Amino acid sequence: MNATIQQTLQDLKARQNKHEHMICPRCGHDTMDVMVTRNALSRYADLHICSDCGIAEAMLDMMRNPLPIDQWACIRRLRPQFDFKALPGSVAYERLRKDQVPYLTRLFEMWNAQPECTDFDEYRFEAHLNCGGLEALWSQPFRASYKVADGELVIRFRATDTGTEVAIDIIPKP
Repeated sequence: MNATIQQTLQDLKARQNKHEHMICPRCGHDTMDVMVTRNALSRYADLHICSDCGIAEAMLDMMRNPLPIDQWACIRRLRPQFDFKALPGSVAYERLRKDQVPYLTRLFEMWNAQPECTDFDEYRFEAHLNCGGLEALWSQPFRASYKVADGELVIRFRATDTGTEVAIDIIPKP
């Protein structure tokens, strides 16, 4: 778990300790009981969550398939909100080329320099924090995808002898 997530969870815990009424950190809905201790205690973070999320966590835990903390509402709100869905792929790419491709290139180079055992979830989380509109980031092969008006824009990265190559594709809607 990275420092940003830890700090966010600590801040929420401090607010709960002060008995501040808040939305559920897991689902983001205003379903928390006014008395914090009447809510469910999360199995994965030292926080109270709404009863519905407590039940969902128990069922997912039984199936050994928990919702990752970086998917919780309190963490997703940290991500910049930007939407390329209304832009044609070519226009979206021009914006991404200036702002996000250099960042994603550095991220790819850092990932490429790490041993195989490095957890890619940390890289994915950082990319989502810094790249508004990013839909998904994969490690093998390293690629980022964005929804655009005419389909999906995919940016692929590859290491070569001369450096990092970046290629884009716009996959049209079916």
